[in-house]
Amino acid sequence: MPTTPVSETRARATGAQPRARRTQGSHILNVGSVVTIPAGLELAVREKPASRARAARLPLLEYEVRRKGSPAASRKTATDAYAVGPRGRALLRGQQIKDDDLRRAGGAYTLDQVRELLRITRQAIEKRVREQSLLAVPGPSGERRYPVTQFTADGVLPGLKAVLTALPGESAWFRLNFLVTPLAQLDGRTPVEALTTGPVDAVVETARTVGVQGG
Repeated sequence: MPTTPVSETRARATGAQPRARRTQGSHILNVGSVVTIPAGLELAVREKPASRARAARLPLLEYEVRRKGSPAASRKTATDAYAVGPRGRALLRGQQIKDDDLRRAGGAYTLDQVRELLRITRQAIEKRVREQSLLAVPGPSGERRYPVTQFTADGVLPGLKAVLTALPGESAWFRLNFLVTPLAQLDGRTPVEALTTGPVDAVVETARTVGVQGG
């Protein structure tokens, strides 16, 4: 329905048949009729066929007064409402960080792959996760995945349990982010690199003082 917004309190109806009557929810106005539009409303016009109008082959314009911001006038607002706000962008950014951390960790093993690598049972793996000597992150379909970076040819990184227990946050994603992020306290190395090449104590001390991230 085309709508003629009214910015003033009075508007003139034009182009209607010279007959005035009221229909349900609308008015048919004489040519040149002046109507008062209350604040916050607008005058909407639509062409509606009528038997007498068809006989005269002239259009009969039907007017109605309705609230501003009707569907026709609010399409732009409705579209803008889909724009992602700061919280939504932060959630997306958080997911991107998780993806980046997984890539830097070399991906993640499934449970069966860890069983094959460590030659231990599923129960033993779950026990190591509870004891914080092995890191598991949420994976697809709710299954745990085990970041590759914590494993070595001999099993698991030396000192991993001490580092994980020293971290102030229990979030698996926070812990993974710590392990794969280069830190000034470790001369620009990641904790994983430091555990591989240097003393465990420096990494543990760094873990105790690091700030907790969300996730």
